[in-house]
Amino acid sequence: MIPFRSPGARIRQSIARAADRAGHTLDSHQEAVADALAEFGAGLPADRSAGWQGLYVWGTVGRGKTWLADAFFDAVEVESKRRVHFHSFYRQLQLDLYRNGIPQPGAIDTAIDELVDGVDLLYFDEFHLHDAGDATLALRVLRDLETRRVPLLATSNYPPSGLLPDEMFHHLFEPGIDLIERNLTVVAVDGATDYRRVERADDRRHGFSQGSWQRSAPEPTPEPEELQALTSGGRTFTARRADATQLWFTFADLCEAPTSAGDYLSWAERWNDWVIEAVPRLTTCSPQARQRFLNLVDVLNDRGIRTTFVSDLTPEQVLEGGPKPTVRGAAADREEMGLGLDGLPIDVARTASRLALLRREG
Repeated sequence: MIPFRSPGARIRQSIARAADRAGHTLDSHQEAVADALAEFGAGLPADRSAGWQGLYVWGTVGRGKTWLADAFFDAVEVESKRRVHFHSFYRQLQLDLYRNGIPQPGAIDTAIDELVDGVDLLYFDEFHLHDAGDATLALRVLRDLETRRVPLLATSNYPPSGLLPDEMFHHLFEPGIDLIERNLTVVAVDGATDYRRVERADDRRHGFSQGSWQRSAPEPTPEPEELQALTSGGRTFTARRADATQLWFTFADLCEAPTSAGDYLSWAERWNDWVIEAVPRLTTCSPQARQRFLNLVDVLNDRGIRTTFVSDLTPEQVLEGGPKPTVRGAAADREEMGLGLDGLPIDVARTASRLALLRREG
């Protein structure tokens, strides 16, 4: 029980008020996580002599992990706090590492210093690892956080043991899993409702959810003379439109081209209205294009970019083709196979959940 008028009680009440303003009713699983967040916040700023502290909140897609963590982050009163999304983290780390064209001695340490130096709370949203190189960098960061005893809040679709799930590389991050499980409180957001799929009124739509999935391209469509070359990371990409207000790409020009999450983040800083045209069934694309599309939706959702997707297919048809749960169904399969509530691989399920936020038109 959190004492009345304690810092934890104030944080818990702030989360409740944020839910009321957003028109949310927290379910019992979310209430339990809100209590855990409040208890964690009551100990901030942390007594670092007591060791490394933190909270690792995980659950399948659409369970409200990021919403709860964001509400906590807004409420907690510490002098210096930083929220970092997975893609933004690696983009900044890569920029720091290759600032002079090639990695410099000590560049990783310098980059990590800039990330965590003077921070009283680091919030790492959407913690997921699929690349061995990314996992190596993440392990360096976790070790540094443990040494500095910087309090960490992390959200993830994976339990710690499920990070870097590829059997060929999983062992590379086992020390990171041990660090998390040994030092952080691990809390699961259980439950079977994907709240992104709950119908919402237009006045409750903000950012990405103001966008749409539609069969016909919005008017006015780009003219041939509007084609524009965009340069990013030393590479050039072709947009159908890149004017003062709107960025318009075909799927092929955006996702079949060698774009990166860093490119999407850079463009999201300039344009808050995107159109992605001619989205195909992902099983007909290269594996690289499929992953770029998943990364793209991650970035657009996190940055609150109003996006119009144009396709002859529904989102379900675009994403179909993943493995299905076995007859055991439910939680055991989802954790073992990395599946979302709808039976899709968890990264695809996360994309499906986010696309469910959009209005469907014609």
